[in-house]
Amino acid sequence: MNKPRLSYSRSSVIISRPVLAVSLLLCVIAAFFGQTALAAALMFVFLLALAARVWAQLSARRLDFSIKSPAGGVFPGDEVDFELTAHNGKFMPLVWLELFAPVPQSSCMLPEDGRKPDEWECPTLEEEGASLDIVGEKRFSFIMWYDTVSASMRWRAERRGIFSMNTWRLRTGDGFGLAQVELELPERDVREIAVYPKLVDVIPDMFLRNLWNSESGSRGVMEDPTVIRSTRGYMTTDSLKHINWRLAARGQPLTVNVFEDIMPKSVHFIVDGDSFAGRTPHSDELEDTLSILASLAVRLERSQVRCGLSLPAGKTSPPVNLFAAEGAQTGDLLWAMAAYDLPELPAGLDRDSMTPEFDEPPVYDAANSAGRFYYVAYSSDCLAERTLLRALGGGITTVLTYTEPKPDGEFETACLRRLREVKADA
Repeated sequence: MNKPRLSYSRSSVIISRPVLAVSLLLCVIAAFFGQTALAAALMFVFLLALAARVWAQLSARRLDFSIKSPAGGVFPGDEVDFELTAHNGKFMPLVWLELFAPVPQSSCMLPEDGRKPDEWECPTLEEEGASLDIVGEKRFSFIMWYDTVSASMRWRAERRGIFSMNTWRLRTGDGFGLAQVELELPERDVREIAVYPKLVDVIPDMFLRNLWNSESGSRGVMEDPTVIRSTRGYMTTDSLKHINWRLAARGQPLTVNVFEDIMPKSVHFIVDGDSFAGRTPHSDELEDTLSILASLAVRLERSQVRCGLSLPAGKTSPPVNLFAAEGAQTGDLLWAMAAYDLPELPAGLDRDSMTPEFDEPPVYDAANSAGRFYYVAYSSDCLAERTLLRALGGGITTVLTYTEPKPDGEFETACLRRLREVKADA
């Protein structure tokens, strides 16, 4: 465990060093002038405060605390159980132990048994950027010598975001309630959990159709003409280009080559997050957009179609480029979407004047391997000023806008919201 530090905000003032020094000095002075009763009272206060301070420090020694939680990410509505284990590795019993778990300001995950923070806790929570409405807490009482106790905390994923445990800490102290110490969690237990965008029903036909139009086979799978897996007899429905003409030239019956299946060219989403920002940000529309894109990535993966993603710099997040050709997985895309936050609008600018901070050179370099690009924006109004979009060109790029797109002679356009599957009423 990390070195414990005394928490003066919750400890009694009598355990502070100035009070200890003053009480001891007054005790000596009272004894010098023959005030026996006063000297005894001051000595009692001094010894009680000193004992409480030492007790609190000793309580945190040889304390082994661990947290087990699922790795990776979850979706809104999922529940996460944190398994807590505390081991008291000393002869002295531990009167009380508390895990204090601040909630991120985004409230992407909330504890099942939370509480309202106390007033004295609010300044620290505000400084850490945590929620002032709810905190998580788990208490252990009377952990005996060399004893191990276990418990669990259940949290529920509420909305997209990154949940971090870096502000969680342990509290313990003396049995008098005069002194409290705090300890940071062991580094091995501090981790992040991504709450992915909510999955919705989507229609991926537009993306699969583009792959089929690129001479791909069924369900987006393409054939590698350089690798022959086997041969079989010719059927009238077979394409002439699959016939093994070498065998035919030797007078053998017509046979066709069965080629090895390979993954098709991928699709690559470029999300213009700045088009959703502004003095009145379209936050709900951005959440819906990321939900649709996340659902498309999951759905296309089932069809053996790889996806990539580019995001501009957000308020606290750097620009991101994830290319399928470089091994990016769907989980990587979902994590990047979970971490993205809208940038702030600089003074004097409107939404259409904002320029997204993409890491552009890798996108240009990947133009031949990333498949078709899909540039995602809130509306068509800002597209004329987007240098990345214009540099890629309409030959390899489709524009998806959240609102109904305006006609564009250069780019194929579509409305992103229409990619959601609308179920008919039963």
